[in-house]
Amino acid sequence: MKIGRQILFYFQKKIIIIIDFFQPNYKTMYYEEYKLNYDFTTKRLIVKEWHSFEPKELDQPDLVNIVEEMLVPEVTRRFPVMWRGSYDKKRAKFWIQERDSESKTLLAVEKETQKPLGYINFFREGDPSHGTFLRLGYLVSRVMWNNGLATELVEGFISWCKENNISTVLARVDPDNIASIRVLEKNNFLTETTDANGISLLFVYDI
Repeated sequence: MKIGRQILFYFQKKIIIIIDFFQPNYKTMYYEEYKLNYDFTTKRLIVKEWHSFEPKELDQPDLVNIVEEMLVPEVTRRFPVMWRGSYDKKRAKFWIQERDSESKTLLAVEKETQKPLGYINFFREGDPSHGTFLRLGYLVSRVMWNNGLATELVEGFISWCKENNISTVLARVDPDNIASIRVLEKNNFLTETTDANGISLLFVYDI
């Protein structure tokens, strides 16, 4: 996937967002001009900027430990090659620094247990004078798979988009990533196209 094939612009001051399930990163520009409230909740989840949680709000208050426990090989196997495999504290710290240097990351915490169980991440690419291109990815901890939390997290994000004047959400997914495809379909995303190289599918949600 090349950025040259993805140029998106403002339409009536609404933002277009791209969801990418950890495709290779490109040079990005952090968007300080967006002073939005990124917090949202769902039936089971509290979602906030991952550095904004108070220690009393988490059963594990150390973000490095959270990331180390979350990024197991089964979870990272769809990451870019350099980020696959197991994580220790040193690698988890570097992962956090890398995300902070290029993007906004929100941690999802289970209300009842205060257990961190996943995150969503988004960033902008391109020249802001020519429009805005935001890309978003998400993951859920391996121990929390198969209970609808990923679907609930994306649903909550869609609700946040509606409240913040976002116009369209796009998702690029590997065709063999059946779990992520099901999450999108449950949230009423529509399949639009397949990349010319056949590597990824494009899903669209018009808000």
